Amino acid sequence: MAGQYRLAGGGETTDFRASWPLCRRWTGGWVAQLAAPSAERLGAGAEQVLWDVSTGSQARTAPNPDGEWTVVQRGPARLWDRDEQAVQRWQAAGEPHQEEFGITVSAAGQRVWLRSEDGPGWDLPI
Repeated sequence: MAGQYRLAGGGETTDFRASWPLCRRWTGGWVAQLAAPSAERLGAGAEQVLWDVSTGSQARTAPNPDGEWTVVQRGPARLWDRDEQAVQRWQAAGEPHQEEFGITVSAAGQRVWLRSEDGPGWDLPI
């Protein structure tokens, strides 16, 4: 459970968000991973800890009695914000299945895109 993991000190911000299932569907979790490719997810159920192994950034979610979540973020990257924006972009596109995604790999970098190379996408580290 997330309660077993300690967050690093410093730079704490707390956001209150409406209930939002980060990984309600498998593809949603995959899209969230695209937004923070070096992050690992720890925990089970509603309590989750995201830990970016390259920056040390962390985010922890915990449910509130009123049906919302508290999100605590620490470190140089706001992991939850990145994940939330990526999943919202995917939801706005109608929550398409992975079959509608593609990838372009070139000397300039790697990019995962939705429906076409000039569609919504995520740049990946090389």
